[in-house]
Amino acid sequence: MKPTAYPRFGKGVKLRHEGNGSIMLLIPEGALVLNASAAAALELVDGTRPLAEIIAAVAEQFDVTADRAGEDLSELFERLEQRGLVQ
Repeated sequence: MKPTAYPRFGKGVKLRHEGNGSIMLLIPEGALVLNASAAAALELVDGTRPLAEIIAAVAEQFDVTADRAGEDLSELFERLEQRGLVQ
């Protein structure tokens, strides 16, 4: 997924906040438990923000370089896109 893309969730996909503080991505086949950085990125997915803006926000929140966040999140979004979970 390109940094200029405006990711949004695929059909039947949504975030769920658990009582213990964890965040899960509910998908048609089940659920994925997210780590903190993935959860922070996916909380910003609404179809109005470009991926580059999501990466910058996560880099700032977790105090990592934009390059590092970009590598990790680009890989995450590519995998989710391949499964049809984000578009």
